[in-house]
Amino acid sequence: MFLYQPFYAVLLGIFYVGSIYLLVRKEKKYINYSLTILACILQLSFLFIWFRESIFLMTTQNVGFQTYEHFSRFVTTSYFVLFIPQLVVFAWYGIKKIGAQDQFLLLKRIFQFFYVGALVGILILGQLVFEILYYGFAP
Repeated sequence: MFLYQPFYAVLLGIFYVGSIYLLVRKEKKYINYSLTILACILQLSFLFIWFRESIFLMTTQNVGFQTYEHFSRFVTTSYFVLFIPQLVVFAWYGIKKIGAQDQFLLLKRIFQFFYVGALVGILILGQLVFEILYYGFAP
């Protein structure tokens, strides 16, 4: 479904770069710039490869099942390449904020453990949502 409409890929790129920038905007400038530029480079390289694959699939006729399988593997791999760095930034920011709370040390550590576990769960369940949104609800 979204193979022929690049709206989801561009929207994902804007969300990705924007969320990382919002998390690191109050950090030191070199951290802010380096993480934001890393997010931009990852997203632009993903969009470039995605547009190249999409144009290839739109312009060629009689492509075999292996070509679509290759594109499917690209989408699955790109999910992990894009979202593991983003979730690491979310974890770093969240653990830093939880550590700054005025609570017992054991309670902070337990909460940090469950926070990182929830992020891993989001990573695992997010792949299914990512692929469903990418291909639509087609069988």
